[in-house]
Amino acid sequence: MLTLQWVLLRNIANPLDILPWIRVAGWGFVIGGTAVFITAAFSFRRHRTTILPFEDSTDKLIQSGIFRVSRNPIYLGEVIILTGTALLTGQLSPWVAVLLFAGGIDRNVIRWEEQALQRRFGADFEAYCRKTRRWL
Repeated sequence: MLTLQWVLLRNIANPLDILPWIRVAGWGFVIGGTAVFITAAFSFRRHRTTILPFEDSTDKLIQSGIFRVSRNPIYLGEVIILTGTALLTGQLSPWVAVLLFAGGIDRNVIRWEEQALQRRFGADFEAYCRKTRRWL
Protein backbone atom coordinates (compact mmCIF):
# COMPACT_ATOMS: atom_id res chain seq x y z
CA MET A 1 0.00 0.00 0.00
CA LEU A 2 2.98 2.31 0.50
CA THR A 3 3.86 1.63 -3.13
CA LEU A 4 0.30 2.45 -4.17
CA GLN A 5 0.52 5.71 -2.25
CA TRP A 6 3.76 6.53 -4.09
CA VAL A 7 2.23 5.68 -7.50
CA LEU A 8 -0.82 7.81 -6.77
CA LEU A 9 1.37 10.72 -5.70
CA ARG A 10 3.42 10.47 -8.88
CA ASN A 11 0.42 10.34 -11.18
CA ILE A 12 -2.32 12.42 -9.55
CA ALA A 13 -1.57 15.94 -8.41
CA ASN A 14 -4.07 16.97 -5.78
CA PRO A 15 -2.45 19.04 -3.04
CA LEU A 16 -4.48 19.75 0.03
CA ASP A 17 -4.36 23.10 1.76
CA ILE A 18 -3.18 21.85 5.14
CA LEU A 19 -1.23 23.49 7.90
CA PRO A 20 2.48 22.60 8.11
CA TRP A 21 2.10 21.11 11.59
CA ILE A 22 -0.32 18.52 10.19
CA ARG A 23 2.43 17.19 7.94
CA VAL A 24 4.75 17.04 10.94
CA ALA A 25 2.05 15.12 12.82
CA GLY A 26 2.36 12.52 10.08
CA TRP A 27 5.71 11.50 11.57
CA GLY A 28 3.97 10.96 14.90
CA PHE A 29 1.55 8.59 13.20
CA VAL A 30 4.35 6.73 11.40
CA ILE A 31 6.32 6.34 14.62
CA GLY A 32 3.23 5.47 16.68
CA GLY A 33 2.00 2.92 14.13
CA THR A 34 5.42 1.33 14.00
CA ALA A 35 5.45 1.08 17.81
CA VAL A 36 2.00 -0.57 17.81
CA PHE A 37 3.12 -3.03 15.11
CA ILE A 38 6.38 -3.95 16.87
CA THR A 39 4.70 -4.25 20.28
CA ALA A 40 2.17 -6.71 18.83
CA ALA A 41 4.84 -8.71 17.00
CA PHE A 42 6.89 -9.04 20.19
CA SER A 43 3.78 -10.19 22.06
CA PHE A 44 3.59 -13.21 19.79
CA ARG A 45 7.23 -13.97 20.45
CA ARG A 46 6.90 -13.48 24.21
CA HIS A 47 3.91 -15.86 24.32
CA ARG A 48 5.78 -18.34 22.09
CA THR A 49 3.03 -18.60 19.52
CA THR A 50 2.79 -17.92 15.82
CA ILE A 51 1.69 -14.66 14.29
CA LEU A 52 -0.37 -16.64 11.74
CA PRO A 53 -3.79 -17.58 13.20
CA PHE A 54 -4.45 -20.33 10.66
CA GLU A 55 -1.39 -22.43 11.50
CA ASP A 56 -1.77 -25.55 13.61
CA SER A 57 0.86 -24.20 15.99
CA THR A 58 -1.46 -21.39 17.09
CA ASP A 59 -2.01 -22.60 20.61
CA LYS A 60 -2.44 -19.39 22.59
CA LEU A 61 -5.01 -16.65 22.39
CA ILE A 62 -3.17 -13.50 23.41
CA GLN A 63 -5.46 -11.18 25.37
CA SER A 64 -2.95 -9.12 27.33
CA GLY A 65 -0.87 -6.05 26.60
CA ILE A 66 -1.77 -4.32 23.37
CA PHE A 67 -4.25 -7.11 22.63
CA ARG A 68 -6.45 -5.75 25.44
CA VAL A 69 -6.97 -2.63 23.33
CA SER A 70 -7.29 -4.17 19.85
CA ARG A 71 -7.82 -7.69 18.55
CA ASN A 72 -5.74 -6.73 15.50
CA PRO A 73 -2.93 -4.44 16.60
CA ILE A 74 -0.63 -5.39 13.72
CA TYR A 75 -3.21 -4.32 11.13
CA LEU A 76 -4.04 -1.28 13.27
CA GLY A 77 -0.35 -0.33 13.29
CA GLU A 78 -0.20 -0.65 9.51
CA VAL A 79 -3.26 1.59 9.09
CA ILE A 80 -1.73 4.16 11.43
CA ILE A 81 1.53 4.09 9.42
CA LEU A 82 -0.36 4.55 6.14
CA THR A 83 -2.31 7.42 7.72
CA GLY A 84 0.97 9.02 8.74
CA THR A 85 2.45 8.74 5.27
CA ALA A 86 -0.74 10.22 3.79
CA LEU A 87 -0.47 13.16 6.20
CA LEU A 88 3.20 13.63 5.34
CA THR A 89 2.44 14.06 1.65
CA GLY A 90 -0.15 16.79 2.04
CA GLN A 91 -2.00 15.18 -0.87
CA LEU A 92 -5.44 13.62 -1.23
CA SER A 93 -4.59 10.58 -3.37
CA PRO A 94 -2.63 8.57 -0.73
CA TRP A 95 -5.80 8.34 1.35
CA VAL A 96 -7.16 5.95 -1.29
CA ALA A 97 -4.54 3.39 -0.21
CA VAL A 98 -5.44 3.87 3.47
CA LEU A 99 -9.11 3.19 2.75
CA LEU A 100 -8.41 0.24 0.42
CA PHE A 101 -6.09 -1.37 2.95
CA ALA A 102 -8.33 -0.90 5.97
CA GLY A 103 -11.46 -2.01 4.11
CA GLY A 104 -9.79 -4.96 2.43
CA ILE A 105 -8.15 -6.20 5.61
CA ASP A 106 -11.35 -5.80 7.62
CA ARG A 107 -13.69 -7.46 5.14
CA ASN A 108 -11.43 -10.22 3.89
CA VAL A 109 -8.44 -11.08 6.05
CA ILE A 110 -9.67 -10.29 9.57
CA ARG A 111 -13.04 -11.99 9.11
CA TRP A 112 -11.31 -15.09 7.78
CA GLU A 113 -8.76 -15.07 10.62
CA GLU A 114 -11.52 -14.63 13.19
CA GLN A 115 -13.31 -17.71 11.82
CA ALA A 116 -10.08 -19.70 12.22
CA LEU A 117 -9.62 -18.42 15.78
CA GLN A 118 -13.27 -19.17 16.59
CA ARG A 119 -12.83 -22.78 15.47
CA ARG A 120 -9.59 -23.10 17.44
CA PHE A 121 -10.54 -21.35 20.71
CA GLY A 122 -14.36 -21.45 20.75
CA ALA A 123 -15.92 -19.84 23.83
CA ASP A 124 -12.62 -18.21 24.88
CA PHE A 125 -12.47 -16.34 21.57
CA GLU A 126 -16.14 -15.33 21.82
CA ALA A 127 -15.52 -13.88 25.29
CA TYR A 128 -12.45 -12.04 24.01
CA CYS A 129 -14.48 -10.57 21.13
CA ARG A 130 -17.10 -9.30 23.57
CA LYS A 131 -14.56 -7.37 25.64
CA THR A 132 -12.09 -6.23 22.94
CA ARG A 133 -12.97 -4.43 19.73
CA ARG A 134 -11.69 -5.52 16.34
CA TRP A 135 -9.78 -2.29 15.72
CA LEU A 136 -9.95 0.03 18.74
